[in-house]
Amino acid sequence: MRKLYLVTGGLGFIGSTLVRKLLSDETNVVFIVDDQSNNSLEADHFGVSTRNIYAALADIYDWNTDTGIPRLVNIEGDFAHEKIATLIARHDFETVFHLAAKPRVEWSVEQPLEATDENLNRTLALAKSCADSKVRLVFSSTSSVYGNAEFLPTSEADPKNPESPYGLSKYCAEQYMHLFEKLYGLEWVALRYFNVYGPVQRGDSPYSTAVAAWCHKSREGQPLRSDGDGEQSRDLVHVEDVADVNMLCSTLWNPGLSRVYNVGSGAAVTNNWILSQFAERGYVEVVHAPERAGDVKDTLADVDLLKEDLDWSPRISIQEGINMTLDWWEL
Repeated sequence: MRKLYLVTGGLGFIGSTLVRKLLSDETNVVFIVDDQSNNSLEADHFGVSTRNIYAALADIYDWNTDTGIPRLVNIEGDFAHEKIATLIARHDFETVFHLAAKPRVEWSVEQPLEATDENLNRTLALAKSCADSKVRLVFSSTSSVYGNAEFLPTSEADPKNPESPYGLSKYCAEQYMHLFEKLYGLEWVALRYFNVYGPVQRGDSPYSTAVAAWCHKSREGQPLRSDGDGEQSRDLVHVEDVADVNMLCSTLWNPGLSRVYNVGSGAAVTNNWILSQFAERGYVEVVHAPERAGDVKDTLADVDLLKEDLDWSPRISIQEGINMTLDWWEL
């Protein structure tokens, strides 16, 4: 019996890792919706039978009558396109994983209206489609909802003080999902990612995290940019662990459990510590820049709720994960 899943942003860093895991089960069929603005991979990378279509034609596509029986349906376009709602209604999806976003704090400060439209308004259109079709939605949120957290480690119940339109838009989306649950019966889970890193992530994109950007700069023989004093600390969580949590929220989670979870490693390191890992491999040139607007000083996740509800713990330590990432970049 085939199981169908839809992943928005499925060609991106986290999305492609999740898609690979879903496809490892040969009974699964995965639909990707991606506008290819920040793809880490191409659809043919997954090595399975693929159907490529445009979002504008999604309303006339029916996997059940596709004689090619593809295991991957790659839809190019906006996840909030009106034709995607028809696609969701037509197919019996197990889960919709919503990872597409513009996760740029600094950009959201410069372009607050565009950031809000991208990360809130379009997400609501997708959430309403899921509610109408009675499909579970697993929403990728962010630790940016906490801003400069009052408490470390930070639990899901701690105060929300977003410092950027990006963080605020994600928090507002969570609140709308609570409302959509009451009004329309939406079944949903929100995952507040801390700092996700690992292989495959592009380092030459405006969306790149510090680790990926520094890997790219090292490969290019360029200095590594450090913002502020470098003592800001981050809870780094490996992309494989993040994908595992998404899977659990599709297969093990039930409506009697919590709606919102932190996804982190439960440990934190400073940017200067990360730079020291590059220095150990010979990459020592660093240029210093002012602190970025909207950046928070420290992050550290309390992941006890996720452990309690889903028996999840991160498998990959920060040291191990950094080594894996640098090795992947051949540094």
